[in-house]
Amino acid sequence: MNKQMELNGSYMHPHWRLTLDGLGLNTIADWLALDRKLVDEPNQRGSGISQVFQASVEGEEGPATVFIKHQRNYVRRSVRHPITGQATLYQEYKALMRCWQAGVPVAEPLFFAVNSQSGNNEAMLVSLNLSGFQSLDQVDLETLPPARRFALIHDVAAVVRLLHERGLVHQNLYPKHIFVAWSESQQRYDARFIDMERCRPHLGRWQPRLRDLETLARRAKGFSARDRVRFLRAYLARPLADSEGRSLMARMERKFKLRSA
Repeated sequence: MNKQMELNGSYMHPHWRLTLDGLGLNTIADWLALDRKLVDEPNQRGSGISQVFQASVEGEEGPATVFIKHQRNYVRRSVRHPITGQATLYQEYKALMRCWQAGVPVAEPLFFAVNSQSGNNEAMLVSLNLSGFQSLDQVDLETLPPARRFALIHDVAAVVRLLHERGLVHQNLYPKHIFVAWSESQQRYDARFIDMERCRPHLGRWQPRLRDLETLARRAKGFSARDRVRFLRAYLARPLADSEGRSLMARMERKFKLRSA
């Protein structure tokens, strides 16, 4: 993607393109004209602002809830963009598309656009609401029967392993950034990632992958030491007796005192 596309590019989900065209949702201004409500307090960085809105659009199968992330002059400077910087949403958009194309489950992006004119840098990312899902930190573990609890641990570990196997790390892997939904027919959890702004390739290094695991283990509430062992076993997809498993287990034991299990 060339520099011009980085600064003034746009994207529409291919299955939603006709619908969005019909609704007149082709530009940042079009989306801002929707009836929408602010989800949380805006984030500010210098003169920049980042906001998240919730709105409803009429899809082919009825109304659909969407989340609209909108930024104005909310940028991060880098070697490639040392002066004007680049919208942080551009990094999240790239990560979402990279995950989506690699088969890593994420919140589905519908629309993305950036605009840089007259010294103003504006960006927008619209994603479908994960209907029927809840964040991992909102799951009431005490009410789950043992089989469901074990399934939750296994299925979350499997999706984290998939992310890492595809060469990516989340780098902000809090429980609130993993959404899960129970499927009664399949007897398993569907797990998906959100807030991918910091997601990057790990280039085969173990250190960033371990940071993901440590962040999730440190922030996850209500999980016992035994649960963490089960998670590591599921993440490695094999017994913990091999050298890689022993090394990972030793590190996590030091961090979280798993020997007390």
